[in-house]
Amino acid sequence: MRAMPVLWVFLGCLVLIPRHLFAISGKEIIEKSEEAVRGRTLVGYYDITVKTRRWTRTMRMKSYQDRGSRKSFAEILSPRKDAGNRFLLIGDNMWHFVPNIQKTVKISPSMMLQSWMGSDFTNDDIVKESSIIKDYTHTIKGTLDVNGHRCYKVELIPRPNAAVVWGKILYYARTGDYLPVKEEFFNEHRVMKKVLTFSSFKNMDGRVIPTVYKMQPLRKRRYTLMEIRAIRFNAAIPGRIFSLQNLTGK
Repeated sequence: MRAMPVLWVFLGCLVLIPRHLFAISGKEIIEKSEEAVRGRTLVGYYDITVKTRRWTRTMRMKSYQDRGSRKSFAEILSPRKDAGNRFLLIGDNMWHFVPNIQKTVKISPSMMLQSWMGSDFTNDDIVKESSIIKDYTHTIKGTLDVNGHRCYKVELIPRPNAAVVWGKILYYARTGDYLPVKEEFFNEHRVMKKVLTFSSFKNMDGRVIPTVYKMQPLRKRRYTLMEIRAIRFNAAIPGRIFSLQNLTGK
């Protein structure tokens, strides 16, 4: 009978220890995931569809990203009424060129959570202003099955004084190749506000990536799909792309 307490202690240790036995850290998982889906640089074409109870709207976008220098540029190509809207990020600074009024608007940090072009993605989602690698701590919370994939569950908490828009992110990445399957976003009060799911894993430009992103705000009967139509990784991007001259088309 005396062996029972020892047994319970042993079983308890099995529950507590695994989190520290992973051969990879939470930060490494996020780094590998980001590298897999974004590379060092990328040039991509996307269809973005906003679906609500009453209407559906689709836009075509071209995007350039340079992770190393924290620069990105995006332009709406269609439909005609939206074409020419352009977005530029350089470091911590973001601008939006509005073609209808031929005006450049500086996007303040407080506006990063605002809807991007009426979609369920935010300005921060599109230009990746905040860095989920540098601005957050990363803790592995275990492994579990998510949408048919065995995944690591990584908790991201903002670092002190980090200029980020989310109070917590739960990131789920496949254990085999670290590709993202789901992200859950929480506000500063740790209340979940939206969920991003990744699906339709395909080989594009020599690597397998998720090609459909679905952003679903909680307690709202709407969502936005972002579908990758073409993408090129690690190509040289001319410096002029990330300029205010290119933003305004001058």
